Amino acid sequence: MDVIKFICVAVMVFIHAHLALVADKYYVIAETSGFFKITDQLMFIGLFITTLPMLAGYVFRMNKRYEFEKIIKLAALLSFLGFFMNVVTWGVDYTFSWNILQFISLSFVIIAILVEFFSIYGVFLLSLVTIFGAEFLRSSLSAFSDNYFISIFIGAADGSAYWAFFPWFGVVGLGFLFAHYQLKFKNSSSFRTNVMVGGSLLVAAAFFQGKTGPELGQYSVWSPSIFQPETWLILVIIGFSLALLVLGNTFFNKVRHSKYGIINSYSRGILWIYIAQMFVSYKLSFLVKSFFTVNKPSLVYFAFIIFMFGFSWLVGVLSIKLLQEKKMTIVLRKING
Repeated sequence: MDVIKFICVAVMVFIHAHLALVADKYYVIAETSGFFKITDQLMFIGLFITTLPMLAGYVFRMNKRYEFEKIIKLAALLSFLGFFMNVVTWGVDYTFSWNILQFISLSFVIIAILVEFFSIYGVFLLSLVTIFGAEFLRSSLSAFSDNYFISIFIGAADGSAYWAFFPWFGVVGLGFLFAHYQLKFKNSSSFRTNVMVGGSLLVAAAFFQGKTGPELGQYSVWSPSIFQPETWLILVIIGFSLALLVLGNTFFNKVRHSKYGIINSYSRGILWIYIAQMFVSYKLSFLVKSFFTVNKPSLVYFAFIIFMFGFSWLVGVLSIKLLQEKKMTIVLRKING
């Protein structure tokens, strides 16, 4: 699965770096920009980023960490890192902006509760409810979407709350279920074939309807059409993600990689790469644009992208050296009083 994680992380780094450089601070991209049409035509690669929640659910199940106390500590750490990233990247006004780390934290806690009290079928049922109930819930509660806690579940009207619980929990939940049944059926060829066929059919159905990915919003490139998607888009994401997971398990599962190579570093350092590249790409892009005009492919553009790939590789290497090799440990302790 390391190759699949590497691909998804590499696409994440590319998209964040690309948009930070070609759009303004509010992520508006002018139609006159030479990058508008290019970006619009490449929106389908965003499917790789939307696979990350499913990978999170998959890894969560494969690690078999269900002790509720451990889950709460993990969720607290992820949420803290998410809010901290908001502050250092965008400023104090954005401290409590809802993003993927906070969403993943909430999803892990909910999954732990469901498994503990309702068995694995609780995860399956809630996944279906969040996927197919999202559009109805958004329309029913649209008048209250400016409320912070409501926006966590359905998204904000202005698109400022990303990764709403409805429908995105379904993607995490199905990643969890994929790993669960992979273990149950011992990753048999029949299991992989059935999942591959199901995933491919979902993608093919959308393809023949001309719906293969999210649409680019000119005035908000991280638009509600992406993070508050119609049901069909979530089904495309699920089908694409399932097919990708099967490919990873079938063709790349036993491939060995260099310990500090880019594939291993990206796949092992996802969390820290995400946080670091968000901060660096956003801040550095303003410095670059203060000296150069970037409205079409150029040497500056490609140099920036390559730099961000290299920087992310370095972050991945450091995460392996400092955390996975136990040279540095993060501990959360309860302080009395």
